[in-house]
Amino acid sequence: MKEWGSGIHKSYRRGNTVYLTMYYTQKSPDTLVPLGFGLSLWTFSAPGEKQLRGITATWWNPVRHRWEKPSYTESNGFLGFDLPSNSTVKLASGKVGHLYVRVTFGKTAYTGQWHFEPMVSAYSLLTRKGAYDDNFLADNRSQYTSTLRP
Repeated sequence: MKEWGSGIHKSYRRGNTVYLTMYYTQKSPDTLVPLGFGLSLWTFSAPGEKQLRGITATWWNPVRHRWEKPSYTESNGFLGFDLPSNSTVKLASGKVGHLYVRVTFGKTAYTGQWHFEPMVSAYSLLTRKGAYDDNFLADNRSQYTSTLRP
């Protein structure tokens, strides 16, 4: 599975918003059924468990067709976006899926170099006959950097 993004600029100022499009594709004989997505967001200028201080985020839920807060956040900088259990999002081999995320750096966000790593955080695989396949896909994730200025 390949995961990457677009929309991240070289630098931002506090108060600016990143409009990130997260992309994913896979080339297995199965159909990918994403269950959740994630954005790992961190800076070495912040203490380990304070990565998200001053940061707010929303994502476009493709099932509910609305902007929502992350399903969960982790203090190490992980933002999780879980699809509803009744989701019908599926991705055939060779196709490209996407997800929209907005990240705003507030007044108290740590300045310095920030790292962004978009990912599919949970998924199932379906065979051509619709049965679950318990295999997993190797990840090839892109990582991006941007500098946050005061």
